[in-house]
Amino acid sequence: MASTNTNTWILVADGARARLFEAVSSDNALNELACFANPGGRSHGRDFTTARAPTVNESVGATRHSIEPHTTLREKTTERFARTIKDELERARNDHRYARLVIVAPPRFLGALHGTFPKPLRDCVVAEVKRNLTALRSSDIRAHLPSRLFASTDTTG
Repeated sequence: MASTNTNTWILVADGARARLFEAVSSDNALNELACFANPGGRSHGRDFTTARAPTVNESVGATRHSIEPHTTLREKTTERFARTIKDELERARNDHRYARLVIVAPPRFLGALHGTFPKPLRDCVVAEVKRNLTALRSSDIRAHLPSRLFASTDTTG
């Protein structure tokens, strides 16, 4: 039979910070469970570029060319942060601490999260809000979430 856990968790994140909330259904309040920081995610991208390959290397054999894609240090830091968040969410999902997950993140970081989530975790996601709300108070974050998430589950009829 299906799990009786109906807890909803809300992840509010960007590349530098992630806050995890639990929806408390009685008064629609959000209870902050955890906060994660990624200091490397705050710096400007130009401060975090990796050394590029030489402009052109025409020697024979296994060569590198400047047209090869490169990943900036900021992108690597963001990907690592997304994996850290995924690990925490997976642990909690496996412990049955929530059944539904809402993700609030700007599109770029939302994409980084999508790239790390395994199918069982993706299946828990019931809504996404493509905005950066990490600096808002919990009551202000609540105002940006779909109201259907807080519909009473104990009404009949």
